Amino acid sequence: MTPSAEEPADDVSPDIDIEKGSDSTAASETKKKSTASKKEQEFETETPSLLRFVLLARPELPALLTSLFLVLAADGVNLVVPIVIARAYDALVSPVFDEDERGNVINQTMILVLVLTAVGSILGWIRGFLQGLIGERVVARMRLRLYRSVLFQDISFFDEHKSGEIVSRLGSDATLLQASLSTSVPEVLSGMSKAIVCVVLMFYLSVRLTSVTLGGVVLISGLSVPLGKALGDLSRRYQDALGVAQTRSTETIGSMRTVQSFVAEEKEFGRFADAIGDPDKGNILLYPKGTEGRKDGGRNTLQVGYSKATVTSTFFTLMFGGGMIVLYLSLWYGFHLVNGGWMSIGDLTAFQSYVFQVAFAIGQAAGNIAKLIEGIGASGRMLYLINRTPAIPKQDAEKEPFVPNERMRGDIEFNKVSFAYASRPDNTVLKDYSLTIPANTTTALVGSSGAGKSTVVSLLQRFYDISGGSITIDGHEITDLDLSWLRSNIGFVQQEPHLFGLTVRDNLLYGVNREVSQKELESVCRDANCLDFIESWPEHFETMVGEKGVKLSGGQKQQGRCSQTAGFSCSVRHLYLAFMLRPAIPWRSYSNAYVHTDEATSALDAESEHLVQSAIENLMLRSSRTVIIVAHRLSTVQKADQIVVMHDHKIAGVGSHQKLLEENSRYKDLIKRQSVMTIPMWSTSSLSEEKKSD
Repeated sequence: MTPSAEEPADDVSPDIDIEKGSDSTAASETKKKSTASKKEQEFETETPSLLRFVLLARPELPALLTSLFLVLAADGVNLVVPIVIARAYDALVSPVFDEDERGNVINQTMILVLVLTAVGSILGWIRGFLQGLIGERVVARMRLRLYRSVLFQDISFFDEHKSGEIVSRLGSDATLLQASLSTSVPEVLSGMSKAIVCVVLMFYLSVRLTSVTLGGVVLISGLSVPLGKALGDLSRRYQDALGVAQTRSTETIGSMRTVQSFVAEEKEFGRFADAIGDPDKGNILLYPKGTEGRKDGGRNTLQVGYSKATVTSTFFTLMFGGGMIVLYLSLWYGFHLVNGGWMSIGDLTAFQSYVFQVAFAIGQAAGNIAKLIEGIGASGRMLYLINRTPAIPKQDAEKEPFVPNERMRGDIEFNKVSFAYASRPDNTVLKDYSLTIPANTTTALVGSSGAGKSTVVSLLQRFYDISGGSITIDGHEITDLDLSWLRSNIGFVQQEPHLFGLTVRDNLLYGVNREVSQKELESVCRDANCLDFIESWPEHFETMVGEKGVKLSGGQKQQGRCSQTAGFSCSVRHLYLAFMLRPAIPWRSYSNAYVHTDEATSALDAESEHLVQSAIENLMLRSSRTVIIVAHRLSTVQKADQIVVMHDHKIAGVGSHQKLLEENSRYKDLIKRQSVMTIPMWSTSSLSEEKKSD
C-alpha cells in the first residue's frame, strides 16, 4: 500500500521492538521518548484567555467599537422610555387634568415612546448587522490562517494527528468561535418557564389586555414566518458552502504527501480561499467564476454568511423590536382601560412589570454564556495550530536556504544514516544506512515489508529529518537545500495516485507552475496513447474526475496511468496510468532529475504491468533522470542498473540482477518465492547500457 500520513508504509510495526538498550539508562531514555511521543500525538492547545479571545477580532476593531457605541446608544434610548412613561402615570393620578386632557397627555407620551422604540430598534438592527459581519470576517480570517498553517506543517505532524481532528479545528471550532464573537445564539429553553409564568399572571390581571397583547404576538409571529424560512434556507446554503470548503480541506490534508511532493501548498490554499472567501480581498458580493450552478448558489461561506447576517438581523429585529412595539401598544390600551375604570393603576403597574420580565427572560436566553466559554476553548485549540512551527519549515528563519544555480543532476549519497519515526522513536527504521546512487541511473530497492524501502525515498523528499548520518544530493547536504527547489526536482509515482475533485486537465497539470498550451497537452497525451480515450468523453479534458476518481468507472480507472509523469507509451485501455505517472511530465519547472516509483505495478494485471514497465523504461531511455524504484514484484526491477536488497533495516546486498542472483542468497530467496525465474526478459542489458547504445 502507499505510505499514508497516519501509517508510513514499508516500516516496522509499532508493536515490534527492533532494538532495545542493553542497560537501564538506554531503557529509561526509550521510555521517555515513547512518553513524549504519546504526548505529541494528543492535540495540544494554547492556554486560552478572555483577552486573547477578544484580540482575535483586532483587525475588526473599528467595527467592534462602532457596535459597542450602538449598544450603548440603544440601551440609552430604551432606558429613557420608563421616564417618559412616568408622565402618563402622573397624568392619570393628577387632579389638574380632566378626562380629555389626560387622554391627550397619554397619546402624546406614547407616541414619543413609540418613536424612541423605533429609534432603538434601528440602532439595534445596525448593531446586530455589524456583529454578524464581525463574526463572519473573524472566522473566515481564522480559517484561512489555520489552513495555511496546516498546509505547511511537516509530514510528522500528519503522522501524529488524525485528519478528522484537523478538519474539526477548521469546522466545529471555527463555528464555535464565530458564534461566540458574533451575536450569541438565544437560549430559549432557559427563559421559557419564566415567560410562561408571566403570561399566566398577565391573564389573571387582565384577560382583555393579555388577549390584545397575545394577538399582537401572533401577528408578529406570522410576519416572521417568511423571514424564518429564508433564514433556514440560508443556513442550509451556508452548510453546503462550508461543506465544499471542508471537502477541499479534507481532500488536501488526506493527501498531504502528494501536495507537498508537487509543491502545491499555495495552489491548495487558493482553492480553499475560493470556497471560504477572503474578507480582505475583492468584492465579496460577486459570485466566483464558474460556480453559478453549484448547490450552494455558487457563493462561498463568507458571501452566504453576509446574507445570513442580514436576514438574521432583520428577523431578530422584527421579533424583539416588533415585540416591544406590541407590548407598548398593549400598555397604551391598558392606560385607557384604567381611565375607563376597567383596570386599576396597581394592576397595570404589575402587568407592566410582568411584561418586562418576559422581555428579560428572552434577553437572558440570548446571553449564552456557555457558548462564550466554548468559544474561548476553541480559540486556544485553533491558536495552537496557527502558531505551531513545523519541524521542517519551508522557510528557515535561522538560515537562508541554498538554491543551486544548475538543475539537479541526481547524484545521491546516504552516509551512515539512522532514522526512527517521531511517533515510534524506539523502533529504528534505518541503522547505519550507506548507499551511493549515481546520476542518470536506475536503482531498485527490494526486500520484505518493513525493511525501510519507502522510508528511504521519504527521506530524499525530506518529509522527515534523519537522526544520524547525512544525505547529500549533488554534493549538497539535503538540509541546506531549499525545500521547494528540492521537491520540484523530484517526481513521485505512488502505488495509487490521488485524484482531486477536478477536471482531467487539472489533474494532469497538478503541480505545474507555468502555462501549458492545449497543443502541448494533447501532444503529451497523444504520445501516451490516451488522447483518443480522453476525447471520447463529451467534456474531453474538462471531464470532472471526482475525488479519488469516484466519477470514473472501474473500467475507466484501469484504462490509463501514464501521461502525467512521462508523456509516453500507454494503451487506450489504461488512462489511469496517466494519472499515476504524472510527476515526470516534461512541462514541470525542471526536467526531474530524480523520479521515485513506489510499487507502480502493484495490483495490476500482467498486461498493465508490462505497459507500466515499458513506460518507465522508455522514460529512462529518453531522458537524463535518476530513478529509484521501490518494488515487491522483482520482475519490474530486473533491468535496474543496481538493485539494493534491504533486510532488517540495513543493506544486505547491492548489484545487478544477475550478480545478486549468483552471489546473494537473500535476493535468490526473494526470486524463488515469486517464481520469476522463468519470466521472459525484454533484454539482459541494463538501462544505462541501452542509453549508451542509443
